Amino acid sequence: MWRYIRIALGLYILSNIICAYLFWPRIDQFLRFMPKVEAPAFPAPQTTLEAQQQDLIYLKSLLDYDRSFPDAARLDFVSVIDEDLGNKQALSTAAHYLRARALVALADNGHTGVEATPTFRQFNRSGVDVYPFSDGLFIVRAHQSRAELVGQRLIAVEGRPITDVVVALREYTGGPDNWRDMQSLQILRSPELLHAAGLSTKADVLSVTLEDNTGARRSVVLDALPSASDTDFYYRHAFMTLAPVELQDEGDRWVQTLDINSQAVAPYLEDVFKAHMSRKIDGGLYIQSNYLMSSKQNPVQDLLVKDLTSAPEEGYDFIALDLRFNPGGDFSNAVAFAKNAAAAVSEGGQIYVIVGPDTFSAAIVFTALLKQYAPDQTRIIGQAMGDRPQFWAERGRGSFVLPNSGYWVSYATGYHDWEKGCRDTHEFCFPPNKKYHADIGELSLDVHISPTYSEYASGRDVVMDWVLAQENHLIKGSQK
Repeated sequence: MWRYIRIALGLYILSNIICAYLFWPRIDQFLRFMPKVEAPAFPAPQTTLEAQQQDLIYLKSLLDYDRSFPDAARLDFVSVIDEDLGNKQALSTAAHYLRARALVALADNGHTGVEATPTFRQFNRSGVDVYPFSDGLFIVRAHQSRAELVGQRLIAVEGRPITDVVVALREYTGGPDNWRDMQSLQILRSPELLHAAGLSTKADVLSVTLEDNTGARRSVVLDALPSASDTDFYYRHAFMTLAPVELQDEGDRWVQTLDINSQAVAPYLEDVFKAHMSRKIDGGLYIQSNYLMSSKQNPVQDLLVKDLTSAPEEGYDFIALDLRFNPGGDFSNAVAFAKNAAAAVSEGGQIYVIVGPDTFSAAIVFTALLKQYAPDQTRIIGQAMGDRPQFWAERGRGSFVLPNSGYWVSYATGYHDWEKGCRDTHEFCFPPNKKYHADIGELSLDVHISPTYSEYASGRDVVMDWVLAQENHLIKGSQK
């Protein structure tokens, strides 16, 4: 009897050891990279100052979860909060929001930050939206009362050169400068926030200098429009400003540079809200991937694999994978595509990965995986991606939300290195990064291509123009 019990116990222990070995990466990921966030426990604040101080006290506990803060930044983070807690006067709502953003941005990490949603749901708007092109910042959409301003270049805000304003706004976002600059567009559209940042004289009026297509300049005073408080639109990525359709947070009729109902629009702008789109073009395949999070309506991995399995027997002449507007998601959905993409192109065929400053998180990993599995075929083109190849990401169980303002704060627990790998070099290397560990050299642009405003306004896609011209050159070269 005891012999059978010992055998059963031994088998039980052995099976647990085998399971622990097989599933250790997942167990390790759960235990070390998914902390449970402790909810705040404060009495109801009696004043605005007390409410803001409770937010700051709780914000200090962010360091219990976020690992991306360098040592010096951790000290600065705590020191500034302690200094703020000594203030005897409450800040304006806009100043409190920006203060929280500036504190969290000390991490200098694109994944660690205060949500951008309040910029359009809580604070007022100037009624014009700008976007950066190779020849400057241009108004690409405007409230109908300011329709004549669409297409004009923004030169200055309150007499300050726009380049200086954008640099000043970098304080409120972590990460590389091009990512900070894209996120600053959310703040730039609000007179209330610009006033809180010390970049405008009034919270309800904004004075700007504009330049038209003849080079003539003039000053324009913009009276603020109310916030889009009644919208259920949660996140407004910078690239959505380019959309040739109305946006949910706009309310009254706005006018945009491109109108999908009245003019030709480049395919990559036809539906920036669609997660996946593909079409065959000149013997090649164009794929636009705008999100890597899978759902029943959007089975990302299946859609990407299907694109490859539909290749002709001789393979596509080229594949153009467009990640310009992909903010990330779950990079495991991209692995199968990356592993099999090289086999889906013909001998000598190229894989062009189109990226830009809105290419972020898992989309950067997608690019790295293609560089890893198809190094000889992959060319990265467009503009620099929105984060460094080495970055912190991931977060734990539950959200970190400031108790009174309700601002949602993202934090990072896992380290990634998609150039050299971090399996043997970093204590907090994220387990999936260990699994796909590889040294690919540099993850950088092979060819820089950036449109002008007029090229965008004409409905051209200069990046795909370059791809097709390159392919035409290669075909002609092979025929000689």
